[in-house]
Amino acid sequence: MLRAREVGMLSGDRVNRMLDALGFDDAAKLLLDCGYPDMSDMGMAQVDAVIEAHRAEVFREISGFAYALDILDFFRMKYDYHNIKVLIKASGAGIEAKHLLSSSGRVEADAIADAFVTEQYEGIPAPVAEAIGSAVGILSRTANPQLADIEIDKFYFGELASLAARLKHPFITGYVQLLIDSANLRIIVRSARTRRDKDFLLSSLLPQGSVSVDQLATAYDAGSPPPFTNEALSLAVRLGVDAMSSGTQTIFELACDNAVLQYVTNTNFISFGPAPVICFLAKVEWELTVVRMILTGKHTGISSEVIRERLRECYVL
Repeated sequence: MLRAREVGMLSGDRVNRMLDALGFDDAAKLLLDCGYPDMSDMGMAQVDAVIEAHRAEVFREISGFAYALDILDFFRMKYDYHNIKVLIKASGAGIEAKHLLSSSGRVEADAIADAFVTEQYEGIPAPVAEAIGSAVGILSRTANPQLADIEIDKFYFGELASLAARLKHPFITGYVQLLIDSANLRIIVRSARTRRDKDFLLSSLLPQGSVSVDQLATAYDAGSPPPFTNEALSLAVRLGVDAMSSGTQTIFELACDNAVLQYVTNTNFISFGPAPVICFLAKVEWELTVVRMILTGKHTGISSEVIRERLRECYVL
């Protein structure tokens, strides 16, 4: 069923037609055949609401299949931690941001917002509760949302790794490890570009990847390329080395995304097990990202060439 659903999703041809459309209205109407409502007369706040509702509906449908619930958690938990980050940044800036919370997580957004204030965590998964408490503590001690962000990521990727270890499936293990390696590679590149020291890097890196934190920090301190051996990340590593000095960070970031993309799309001929579910949900996420990027670009008058450069390679022919 999921493989059949993929046929009706956003294709490279339709992406190019959206990019070549004369304006926002024409680009939005091309999404009607992909199951989206007519967004041609909407503002970007309404478009964001449609995208959020589309994701929530896909998650709701997949949750009806008992065998897919654990796999669905790989995607839903991201939004639990996203919501914590939104609340942390809003608290640090002294603004109200409940309208920016996502409804796609495992936990109701209002429940996370209430726990953030009351420190009452009933019904909230233990790692999420610990992330809230730890992030709030860091923010109160340091007034630095970035340090709280780093802590939240550690809980998020730690929970991803724990779920993969419990499910004990090679494809899932490889998928999560690639996500963590990619995250560590991004941390290394960003640290180099902002001239962070080894101690900061050690406090930021995630310990569940294929290369130990100590190995990565030692290479960083010596000015050597990060010693990732995962072939899927080879291009991202090369571009990352360039980005550490004067290379383009945008191209590097896209290479990290594409490494994960290629991993899941290489399952197109696998019909059973967790791979088709992960592939479908990953494609939904990428589709929504592409839809938002194109419509935002068209709405703000960004040229098609600039939007195209920023898109994931699988959607541009």
